[in-house]
Amino acid sequence: MMKRVAFVVLLVAVMTGCGRYKAPLPPEMFAPKNVDELSVTGTAGGVVLSWAAPDEDRRGKELKFIDGYAIQRKVIAHRGDETDPHVSFETIGFVKDRHVQIREDLRKAARAEGKIGRTIEAPKENMEFSYTDTSAIPSTTYIYQVVPQNQGGVDGGVKQFARVIFKGAASEVTLTKSDDSDVADDDKARRDALS
Repeated sequence: MMKRVAFVVLLVAVMTGCGRYKAPLPPEMFAPKNVDELSVTGTAGGVVLSWAAPDEDRRGKELKFIDGYAIQRKVIAHRGDETDPHVSFETIGFVKDRHVQIREDLRKAARAEGKIGRTIEAPKENMEFSYTDTSAIPSTTYIYQVVPQNQGGVDGGVKQFARVIFKGAASEVTLTKSDDSDVADDDKARRDALS
């Protein structure tokens, strides 16, 4: 009789579980959100892209990992190349980002001094980046995107594209939202579905 009671108790414990576990999240959810404050200008020396680092991952949680930013460009030679899947982006440069490591080092130092570290952020100068495409050819149309990447090589979100007709300082620049422009809405929907 005692064995039956123990078996029933064990069965109930197994069926109800001791805790609730969620399904594992795909790596894309830990990738950085899109960059903020993208600014693009044409100069005599090339196309200058400037942006601010994201501070959240695609789940909306504090960013834990980031390697840097792939600067990508595609050449628009014919009408319709903007959406043609055969005309792809090429990575023309990469900008390293250490703001997460700097933030964690500052927090560790604060905790060592007996202070609260979790509210400390990286200094603003460590969160602002720029890249100059010096290979831009006059009278050529380009589309640029800045893609944040984590250490696993997983791409983060892309909120905006920059369409540039390069003419030096007289370049025509148009910023447009990407198909991934509702990254925040999509990510919120994913977070809601997973919670």
